[in-house]
Amino acid sequence: MSKNKNSLLWRISKPGLQDSYLFGTMHVRDQRVFGQQSLIEQKILDCDVYAAELNLDEIDQQIMANAMDLDEDIHLHDLLKPKIYKRLERLFLKQTGFPLAYFDQSQPIMITNLLTESVLAKDAPYSLDATLWRFAQANEKITIGIETFEEQLAIMDKISLDYQVKGLNDMVRNFKKFKKQLKHLTALYQSGDLKKLFKKTKKQAGPLRKLMIYNRNQIMAERIGQFVQEKSVFAAIGAGHLEGAKGVLRLLKKQGFRCKPISMELSEA
Repeated sequence: MSKNKNSLLWRISKPGLQDSYLFGTMHVRDQRVFGQQSLIEQKILDCDVYAAELNLDEIDQQIMANAMDLDEDIHLHDLLKPKIYKRLERLFLKQTGFPLAYFDQSQPIMITNLLTESVLAKDAPYSLDATLWRFAQANEKITIGIETFEEQLAIMDKISLDYQVKGLNDMVRNFKKFKKQLKHLTALYQSGDLKKLFKKTKKQAGPLRKLMIYNRNQIMAERIGQFVQEKSVFAAIGAGHLEGAKGVLRLLKKQGFRCKPISMELSEA
């Protein structure tokens, strides 16, 4: 076992309980985030339950799509200055291959997400967390969500339209800088540097850090703590949620669990 805490994989233990694991994921299909997948899969096989942030089988695509729509009397082109909208049209077509007009009734955060996805490679057919979910199911593990679909929709509903517009404006004006930052984030993920990952995630969340990070950390730590009392669990959550004074690792330690990093370079004996 490495003493280096730069790891995305942690053993969660407490006397009288089977070992469980906590793994930090990144919700992308870029092959660079799939390092040591065989080690991760082995730990999933060692557990009874695979817990993702969300039960992927419970996502209602129609409800999700409706949640990403603007009100009927609002259109994307009305929310942006003409000059910015024109730049966005060119950028969106270049990055995604689709005319922006197809998404004129979509919330700005939807456009931001699609542009974000366009920056990184799509090497794998599914994102890392979805790939692990499918692996767990193929091996007849119990699969559960830590948060509910309704809870995640409620979070999205609290992100104001003004905030979404500002974020999209900033992205369009500084897309090269945005791409550089996203690639840097991927490199940090590869290195397993949780402290830098958390700082970056916290900075990106800005005024939404309580809504998007801290409140969710509390919920996830409480539920993971409950789950592992009953069965051995492999919990996979966004890597930005692990570190920090209000991070899931610290919150689990406050519940009396021992959290120990597992080397991602070499399998344990």
